[in-house]
Amino acid sequence: MLSSEAVKAIKKYKTMGKIISALVVEPWKPSKWKIKVQRMNFNTIVALNPKSPGHKKEKLNLAGMETWKVTAPNSDPDKILLYFHGGAYIVGSPKGYYPMLTHLARETGFTIYIPDYRLAPEHYFPAQLEDGVAAYDALINELGYSPDQIAFGGDSAGGNLSLVTLLKLKEQGKQLPSAVICLSPWANPAGEGESYNREIAEKDLILGPIFKRMWDEYGLENFGGYYVKKEDLDLNNPYICPVKGDFTDSPPIMVHTGGDEILLSDSELLISALERDSVDYEYKIWDGLWHVFQLEAKMPESVESFKQFGTFLNKHIGIKV
Repeated sequence: MLSSEAVKAIKKYKTMGKIISALVVEPWKPSKWKIKVQRMNFNTIVALNPKSPGHKKEKLNLAGMETWKVTAPNSDPDKILLYFHGGAYIVGSPKGYYPMLTHLARETGFTIYIPDYRLAPEHYFPAQLEDGVAAYDALINELGYSPDQIAFGGDSAGGNLSLVTLLKLKEQGKQLPSAVICLSPWANPAGEGESYNREIAEKDLILGPIFKRMWDEYGLENFGGYYVKKEDLDLNNPYICPVKGDFTDSPPIMVHTGGDEILLSDSELLISALERDSVDYEYKIWDGLWHVFQLEAKMPESVESFKQFGTFLNKHIGIKV
């Protein structure tokens, strides 16, 4: 049964979904003013969420990207979470995600870095992947952290970026981070899976209205075209669709997803890939909840999700809060 806080939040996120849907643009035909309004709307709404008491933020330059360092009173300076924000690679920012991450910092005891990586349509794929790798390298080469101290995290498109950055580091033969956490990851922009249907779209508060417009008005099955040029949209490319990648020898991965979201199949296909490649993982579906419900960070369900991420991260980083 959903908490009273979650029931109350449903109305808020239904409104947000309608606003986002009204501003949807056709892939490969970006409307600059609509994208600008999308970004302002998204950042304003999520940035208004309450922050955790005693938090601190510091702005710094990491590999040429403005990056926010977020801590709670119990954050360990030796436990690092490199967090990639969501937003379909076209919206989102450290400012917008700052409130949620103050709660994640508190419940995990980690020091969180959130880079302002490049967005489309100003910067198409693989710009985001390049920024993910650069941010990780900078944590090691510029700030002096060890991969043993670092975990990746991300939601939605940020979950995609966490996974594809991991795959690229594997390809480059670099030492990998020690763990990865994904919140409703956009793990398969190909749009494959049983959850991509109208019944789920009616329940999905955030993505449902967007997908219904894409299906009905644009005749599209996926929205990879929002950040990948048409000539580059190879849906078998693991750096676009990480479920198509090889995760052998990857660090442990934890995935949380809502039960009422179109991207549920993305998580299920990701888990199948992790099982195939013998990766240590933990997976939880939150029944009745929506895409990246943790943005509503004070809901009991969100707090519990953060606590589970904290247990997982501390287990694999090896330092207790």
